[in-house]
Amino acid sequence: MSRVKIAMPDEFLFSMRHRVGISDLNYARHLNSVAMVHILHEARLQFLANLGFNESNIFGLGMVVTDMGVDYRSESFANDWLTIDVGVGRFNRYGCNICFRITNTALEKVVCNATIGVVFFDFDKHKIALIPKAFRDLLGQSEQDLD
Repeated sequence: MSRVKIAMPDEFLFSMRHRVGISDLNYARHLNSVAMVHILHEARLQFLANLGFNESNIFGLGMVVTDMGVDYRSESFANDWLTIDVGVGRFNRYGCNICFRITNTALEKVVCNATIGVVFFDFDKHKIALIPKAFRDLLGQSEQDLD
């Protein structure tokens, strides 16, 4: 089986910390994949909040997750502190990828790289919408940068 390849952005725009809890572990006593999904979701919401938004109102539109990829590199255990760095990449007309580098702070080891594909969504019309120009501008993305 081929490995997931995740391109990381040149720059990260936001960083947060997360302590691995007992409920984040699997039967082998290391961080489980379900907990990682929750950690990535929280990091995405915190990133948006840092920009002054929430996932239901970004310049009047919502944000919907379309896909997710995680490339695990090392284990993490209970009480480890993780640093989650968040950036953006691969802008297109309707959305972008939100990228994550999760590092075990004590070991300075990458636990995983991850990406979440998102699109903008008009909940009133119940359809995908163009990415707001103001959002692209805020993140330094011009129309020429779109895939």
